[in-house]
Order: sequence, then structure tokens, then C-alpha cells
Amino acid sequence: MSDSWIRRGIAAAGALGVLAMPSVQCRAQAVAIATPADIRQSLAAYVAGHPFAAVVVGVVDGGSTTVYRLSGPALRGAAVDERSTFQIGSVTKTFTATALAEMVQSGAVSLSDPIGKYFPPGTTAPEYNGQPIALLNLAEQNSALPRLPANLSPTDEANPYAGYGTAQLYGFLSSYQLTRAPGAQYEYSNLGVGLLGDLLAREANETYPELIERAVLQPLGLSGTTARGTAATRTRLVQGYAEDGTPQPPWDFDALAAAGSIESDLHDMLIYLHANMTPPQSAIGRAMTFAQQPRVPIGLNGILQIGLVWNTNMRSGITWHNGETGGYHAFVGFDRAGRGVVLLANVADSDLDALAVHILAPYVPAPIARTYEPSPYAGRYPLTPAFAIRIFQSGGKLYEQATAQEAAELTRVSGQTFAVQGVDATITFELDAHGNATGLTLHQNGANLHAPKQAAGPP
Repeated sequence: MSDSWIRRGIAAAGALGVLAMPSVQCRAQAVAIATPADIRQSLAAYVAGHPFAAVVVGVVDGGSTTVYRLSGPALRGAAVDERSTFQIGSVTKTFTATALAEMVQSGAVSLSDPIGKYFPPGTTAPEYNGQPIALLNLAEQNSALPRLPANLSPTDEANPYAGYGTAQLYGFLSSYQLTRAPGAQYEYSNLGVGLLGDLLAREANETYPELIERAVLQPLGLSGTTARGTAATRTRLVQGYAEDGTPQPPWDFDALAAAGSIESDLHDMLIYLHANMTPPQSAIGRAMTFAQQPRVPIGLNGILQIGLVWNTNMRSGITWHNGETGGYHAFVGFDRAGRGVVLLANVADSDLDALAVHILAPYVPAPIARTYEPSPYAGRYPLTPAFAIRIFQSGGKLYEQATAQEAAELTRVSGQTFAVQGVDATITFELDAHGNATGLTLHQNGANLHAPKQAAGPP
């Protein structure tokens, strides 16, 4: 590999670490979408390594749409189809962005409005040296708010956002001190977009689910989609799983619903994809176009830019967002040449981003099929909000896999330092008294980048 591994990943990774390309000189023109045989083979390889997985994929190529679906043997023949529902996690944020764009275009709000304008009485919006956060900062992910509020203390780690209400949200914000100016730096924030949706709903005198129902779901006819999962709506919800096959319950959202609460099916998400690719000549279509427009660079040399939540690779022309809850993963992406992909799965696994991107851009490798084995080094190590290294053991060998890139074997150099096969880089692990890794340091190109081992919790 001629290009820097970590540099490639950070340059090409998106808001949640997707769309990493083989090289920082990523292709300026779109290539043909993966062939049906390639897609089926890639899906089969993934399910072979995740026998509890149910994956549905919709592929748009010009004027045709093809649906693929596959369930692992552990599901004992339980069928999934276009009406099986999944949590879509942070893809919800794109619905929030569409609602924001519609309200901007109707004159209900302005992107430059300070967020305090819409705060409940008796609460205070954080500022930095008198500079307020604007609605635009929340949508561009540069509000200077943290990823999550410090007072998010789940009573159930398997359902981390449940019960986090507006009293806690605005209580945290009223006491929070910004550490930098809004707009100065990109930092992915579930708190920021969750707050954005709550503010928009307050201005509209609605709940967030009501806002999304009126502003997005009804105009597009998304009858199988909801922003508030209930026992009734979840009768078609596929059982979710962690990456290791542990069953996971669906997540419930309250004040931060706009960051990840939507549940949908492939039928509706294909309608949503088509509408974003070819916006209708209507208010919702104009809002979608407005939300997608790239505004601010968020990656190396401006290759990546963010609009209102949506991310765009300026060289490949691919616009996308992904999402994940405790037992589900989703991806929506498309280019300007009439190609698009929706992937919904019942596994919380970032490898599914690589699978979706491979379908849309086959020069990105599909994830390898593998089984996981216990290892004191295994885990996820985030180097930036958009780029992480996952360490796992398979077949008795230790591997690393950078965000949405192919896995590479690690070979011990000495002590706790390992060489990365095919890359001029080494990784050194820090261990606790029991011999379990607590962090790692990547040594490459004269730089030493440290990452703690990520504890379990909300993404």
C-alpha cells in the first residue's frame, strides 16, 4: 500500500466511519455498481460468518431496482422481506435534516437562528464567549456540543436512551460550558442532532414523531415507518443481535429521538432513497435537495463535506449516512449517476458499511467472512470520531480492521508491539494487571496516535 493507512481512513471515513476508499486518491468518477453475482456472494459470505443475521438490500441502478435478502441458519427459516422492519439508528438524522430544510424553506425557522430562541422558558443555551450555537451548527455537526450529554446514565445498558427526557436534556445544556466556538470544528454529536429535532418540534408545537410523520412520512407515503416504536409497530421488527450473536432489544428514545429513533422497512427506505436521488417537484423534494447540498469540509483536503447531516465524498460524488443501535445497522448511499443502495440488517456491525459501500463502489473490498475467538486484545479503539481500529482474533490469528477497510493480520514484533501486515505501521497495546488490553498506540510515519479501548455503551 503506497498511501498512509491511517491517513486514508480518516480522509475517506464519514460521520460514523463509512465510505473509506482504497486510497486517498479516490476515484473521481463513479464506476459500475457490483454485479448481482458479486452482491449475492458478498451477502452469503457475510451471513456465513454471522448465522444469526438477516440482511435486506435494495439496489438502484439507473431505472431498475433489485432487492436481495438473506437470513442465516440460526434464524431457523424465519423469513425477512421488504416489509420486515429494522431500527435505522442515525439514518434518522437525515429525516431530521429534511424536516429542518422544509421549515427553513417555509420560513418557520432560519439556519442562523440561535438555538436559545427555541429553548423552554427558564433554561439557558450554552455559548462560547458570547457566541451562540445556531441551528445550522447542530445540522453540520460543529456545534461544539459533546457526542453525548454527561448526565446520560442508563438504568439499562441494553436500552441506553430510554427515559432520558427533556428535563435532563435542558438541565445538562443549561450548565454546560462550550470549550470552543461553534462552527470551529467538526465533532459528531448525537446530542446535537437530538437537540435539533426537539427544538424543531417545539417550534412546530408537536412531538418529534408527530413532526416527522407530518413533514416527511406522509408526503412520501412511508406507511411502514415510525419515529416511535411501540408494541403494535414492532410486530414486524426483526430480532436484533450484537456483533457476537448476543440477542439485543430495540432501543427506545425520548428527548434525543431525532438522533436515532426511526424504525422502517426496505419498501419504505427504497421510496426514501428514490426521493433523495430524484427529488419530486414539491416542498419535500426541494427540502431534500437543500439538505443534501455540501456546505463544510469535514475531512482531509475537503474530500469529505457535510450538508445538513448528509455526508458527501466530493471526488466519488457519493452522498450517504449510516446508523446503528444495539442490535441493528443501516446504510443509505447514492451517487449522481443514478446508483444507490439501502442496506438494513439485524446486526450491530460496522462491517455492514463496507458491504454496502462495496455494492455501490466495488473497488472497496467487501468484509471478509470470519468467526470471532476470545482475545485479551479484542475490541474497538476509536482514533477519531470517524475512524477506529477493530481488533479481533480468528483462526488463531490476530487481526486489525480499520474503519470500512479490509482486515490485516497482526504479527508480534516484541512484547505487546505488533506489525500490521502490508502496512508500514505497528501497534502497541497497553494491558491491565489481568493482561487485558485497555488501549493501543498506532506508530506510523513518525506519529504516535493513541486510542483507548471503547467501553460498551451507546454509539
